[in-house]
Amino acid sequence: MIAVRNRHVVAFLVALWCFAIDIFTKTLARANLPNQESLPLLPSFIRLTHVTNTGAAFSLGQGNAQAVTFIATLVFLLLLIWAVRRYRTGNNAFLEEIGVAIVLGAALGNLIDRYIYGKVTDFLEFEFIHFPVFNLADVLIDVGIGLVLIAMFRKSTGR
Repeated sequence: MIAVRNRHVVAFLVALWCFAIDIFTKTLARANLPNQESLPLLPSFIRLTHVTNTGAAFSLGQGNAQAVTFIATLVFLLLLIWAVRRYRTGNNAFLEEIGVAIVLGAALGNLIDRYIYGKVTDFLEFEFIHFPVFNLADVLIDVGIGLVLIAMFRKSTGR
């Protein structure tokens, strides 16, 4: 079992890694792929398509960049405050802590995009289904939420 203090350090490092890898991949996309252009990555599965989004997930709120940025900042800060208070009690599962760290690190990557560019850089597009273009932060947020849900399920079933 990892000591509570070490768990927090691990969670912080996970959040930092998620933030860094998201910023790195978006920087690569902006530098190497002109806006609205595509390149195959894994044929028949996924391609790189550089687009930007001023809205939230699935382009909700498109054209309202300031409002979306304000709401995203508020949600990020509330989640951060909740996580810090929860982690101080030491009464949460390590899996939950890692899940929330992933969400926070990835969400911060999208938030930084909003503050620097006024929009989020997206570059991953499925070829086999019609689905909005997304970025690594979006994937990581989904993974983090999944880990939190698994931790909650395990806690509710006593595992």
